[in-house]
Amino acid sequence: MRLDTKAFAIAAGVTAAVLFTICALAVAISPGSTTAMFGYLVHMDLSALPRTLTFGSFVAGLICWTLGTALTFGLVATIYNRLIGVGSVASAAGHPQPAGQRA
Repeated sequence: MRLDTKAFAIAAGVTAAVLFTICALAVAISPGSTTAMFGYLVHMDLSALPRTLTFGSFVAGLICWTLGTALTFGLVATIYNRLIGVGSVASAAGHPQPAGQRA
């Protein structure tokens, strides 16, 4: 099964944008608790780090994370599609492939 590279990249970018927005809202509402929770996740004390969240930093981060994620997942889909085009383990092992998947 081939992936639609463009659709996969857009879906990943939109997902990243939604998660980034939720995270930014959490930081805006409760910066101390959000920082503490993230510190627990990475096993570090992040309480001394500044948490500067402005509209400009939000927009810049949103653009960077959305585009970066979309480009990364677009590349992943491209690599995946090329790898499955080379031949699969099933065809190499002598197992028949469905008619729609034969090369």
